[in-house]
Amino acid sequence: MKSKLILLLLIIFQQIACSQQIDKNGLQISDKLLSSIQKDIGKRSEPLNREVWNYDSEGNEDNYTLNKGVVFKFVKESQAYSIFKKYHKEVIESGNYLFLTNMDFDDSYKTYYDIVIVNCSNQFELIKLIGTNGVNYDVYNNDIVTQMKEWHKEVDFTIDVVDVARIHAYMGKLPKDIKQFAKEVYKFCPDVIDQGYSSIDKMILDYKQNKYFWLWWD
Repeated sequence: MKSKLILLLLIIFQQIACSQQIDKNGLQISDKLLSSIQKDIGKRSEPLNREVWNYDSEGNEDNYTLNKGVVFKFVKESQAYSIFKKYHKEVIESGNYLFLTNMDFDDSYKTYYDIVIVNCSNQFELIKLIGTNGVNYDVYNNDIVTQMKEWHKEVDFTIDVVDVARIHAYMGKLPKDIKQFAKEVYKFCPDVIDQGYSSIDKMILDYKQNKYFWLWWD
């Protein structure tokens, strides 16, 4: 009986140790969670060190370094999306946000992303942190946050890709008037069609098939 009790206590202590919060480059996260993500990706995290420039319509600019978090660099697209789907909810519950960024390509034009975990549990706060903008179209960070909040009421999206001029998101539901929604997206971000789908009809078809939308200001 005594040996069983000792074994039980050892198991409990191991579980507590595995679930301990650690400070990883200013990021408070479960050691067990971070270890699982690292194991699935097959590489260790690096300290996040990203310079951000944020602009507003008055011509003011805000420059800062986003350096509280971790990054896994140059991860294959399919693996990056898999990691997001598997761990995003758990990371959110820990008070942080896991997302993909810095889309890149290898010599064979295969797509890669960096995977970042940053201390931010709100996807609208994340857009602000990254400074996403479309200044070439007079679309500024605050405009994007405001518009995304409106669309969230309609399609209940979850953002998985954020960059300085790019946002991708899964739709929790399709909009009631999908054609009107597509027109709004095109008006807000013309490059979605002009350098993407080429027509509203193709855009709508993709929305229906994949429940996924993206914005990109070239």
